[in-house]
Order: sequence, then structure tokens, then C-alpha cells
Amino acid sequence: MGTLSRVSPVLAALAILLASCGGRAAAPSTASIPSPASPSYELWVVDQGDTTPTGGGTLYIYKSAELNKATPAPVYTVNLGEAALGVGDGVGKHGHSITFNPAMTHAIIAYVDSGHVQVIRASDRKVVASIKMTGSAAGQAQPHATAVTPAGDAIIVANQGGKRLQRIGADFKNDVYKLDSAADLDLSALEDADHPGNLPVIPVFTPDGQYAYVPMRGGGSYVVDYQATPMKTVATLGKSAIGPQQCCATFVKDDTIWTTAQGGATTTTTSFNLYQVTGLPDKPVAKKVLSRTGNVESHSVILVGQYLWVADRFANTLDIVDQTGDARTMSLASGPLAGRDPAPDIMAVSPDGSQVFVALRGKTPLTSNIKGLDNAVGDVGGFAILTVKDSGRDAAVSSFVVLPLAAGASVVDPHGLRVRVIK
Repeated sequence: MGTLSRVSPVLAALAILLASCGGRAAAPSTASIPSPASPSYELWVVDQGDTTPTGGGTLYIYKSAELNKATPAPVYTVNLGEAALGVGDGVGKHGHSITFNPAMTHAIIAYVDSGHVQVIRASDRKVVASIKMTGSAAGQAQPHATAVTPAGDAIIVANQGGKRLQRIGADFKNDVYKLDSAADLDLSALEDADHPGNLPVIPVFTPDGQYAYVPMRGGGSYVVDYQATPMKTVATLGKSAIGPQQCCATFVKDDTIWTTAQGGATTTTTSFNLYQVTGLPDKPVAKKVLSRTGNVESHSVILVGQYLWVADRFANTLDIVDQTGDARTMSLASGPLAGRDPAPDIMAVSPDGSQVFVALRGKTPLTSNIKGLDNAVGDVGGFAILTVKDSGRDAAVSSFVVLPLAAGASVVDPHGLRVRVIK
């Protein structure tokens, strides 16, 4: 395993189905460079740095062939502030996450600070919809992440600040989008001693497409019938089962999902926790399989081949969990990043499984950072390209890209990134 060293054992076997908060899982591959027959794709990277007085940001789009060059350059750069002017509810602030509809014709960006959800048409990179989500007595609208339904007919929004799960009706063919307020699931009404902070983090669809698994920032999670009006819960876990500060989750088989939780208090400490949840959808049971304290913070999680990859933004490491149940750790401050502070964040895997792209935070992170702790502070401000080795059991940092200071911006702070397969 080279730079990998064994840590705690994990009692689980992993299978390939779905990756969330960083891309869809791909079949395992031992290739280090995509073959000519590999699907053509693009890498979309969102820099949260404001490009207008009210927000904005920058979208960088890289072609797959460009990513294998010594100095990759974007083929398109979109000023998200200028692009949203005059569209719907206008400019958003701090584009935190990005995803695509199943047909890969449109991207959806959630702006965690302003409450906007925007739809971008991939063919011409135009913002075709900008919808300001609604707040509530629980707080102002703060969409942390979105997911497009498997049927491609709606956008499910994790409105963290408003403590709501919301649904936007979506007609991607005709570019018609409308918030369906009747579908709102008021999660604040479900709070109790074991659900003290129902701030939804991310919706992840079950492999059969019938339900959404939604982790809560305050701990615990819900399984939701997202097709009902209003949406309704069908099962739940509490804080006693899964700790606070969850971030990302990925299904590994029909009834099993793995989720990360940063733990600690929301504004003072972090920790590293990885949970396995089985028995979904209606009889969930959670088991903590990895736990560490100190300057650590479990964050993004994806499947690469048959291996679970977990990024630690604070410790600059990558955990790889293999089928025998071993978790192994490698430093991402290695190879071309040796001596650097990469602060790895969201990850995405190439369609053929040969490369993984990792957002690297900047020196002035605009979101997710605890002041004084600096858990999200890095010194790169770009993204790394990892070469997948041994069918996902190992990895190496092959190169990294530093994003420029965008026009109108004062900082560089990439967070959301996603792979778009060109069909």
C-alpha cells in the first residue's frame, strides 16, 4: 500500500451502487490513465469567492482530455454573479454544492448563505432558473445541498437553516422550475431530545429510487418518502445512534449506507466519525465503525471501485476501507502536494474509475470553518487529481491545479465539484 498504514478495522463488505457528495461510483479499474474508449466527461468546479457585491462565484469547467495535461486549463469560466442577473430571484451567495440531473443536461448549485438554488443548462452554461428558498420560524433559508430525483422530475433541497426538506418541480426539457411549497417537510416540528437539531444536510436516494436518506446536522437522520405531498418520514435514527455534524453519505448496497459525522460542538471542536447504517428503509440500525479525536474531521465520502474513500479536511488524509474490513490512511500532503496544507474537501471519481478529483480549500474559507480552529483552512485553493491504483485499494497524488483569483473576488475558496458525463 505504499504510504498507507492500517488503522481501525471495519466489519463490512462494500459493493458499488451510488456515491453522493462527490460523484457517482464507477466500476473498478486498474488503469492509471483513462483509455481512448473511456467516456468523455467534464469536471465542474465551483469557487465560492464573491464576484459581485451581493455574491456570485465562479464556475470552472474542464474537459477530460485537458485534465491529463501538465497544466490543465478550463475550457469555460462562468461568472455566476453576472450569469444570474435578471434570472428569477437573481444572484446567490456562496455556491456550496453542485449536482446534475440524471440526463446530465443541467447542473444545480445550492447557495448556502443566500438561500438560492440555481439551475444551469450545460449546453450553453446559462443560468436558466434562480429560486430563493423559503425560511421559517426556525431560521433563514440555507440550502446546503440538492439532489435530482431518479425520475428527473424534481429537485430535493436540504434547506438547512429553515429546517425543511423542500421540493422544486423540474421540467428540464422545457426549463420550467417551480417550488412546490405543499411538499415541504417541516423538520423542526419533529425535534425532540434525541433529535435536537434537525438541519438537513444532504438528500441521498435509496438505490431503488423510492426514498431519500437525509442526515441531520444535529445528529440522527430520517428516511423520507420524497414523492408524497407533503413529504413524510418513514423511519428515523436519533443523535444517540449517529452523532452531530454529519456531512456526506453514500449507499453501498440496497439497505446499507455509510455516513460521516464531524462530531464535536458546532463552533468549537471537530472529530472523525464514520457510521454504517443498515436495515434501510424502514428498520435502520447505525454502527460507528471509525472514530478519532484531535485535529481531525471526516468529510467527503465516495465509492471508488469496491472501496470507500473518506477525506479528512483537517488532517489532510484519505481513509480507504477495503472489502476485508480494514481502514487504511494515506497523507494527501504527499507527492506534488508534499509540504502543503491541501485541506481536502468534496471528491468526485472519473467515469472509468481511474482518477479522483478533490477540492482543496483556500486560505480564507468562506464556509464550514471554525474560527480559531481553522479546520477548513488550506494553502492551495484548487483541486487535486489522484491516480487510482489497485482497483481503488490505493492512490497517489498525481497533480494539482491552483485556481486563479477570479475577477471581482477577494479570495479563492473552491468547495463543490462534480463530474459530468457527456452523453
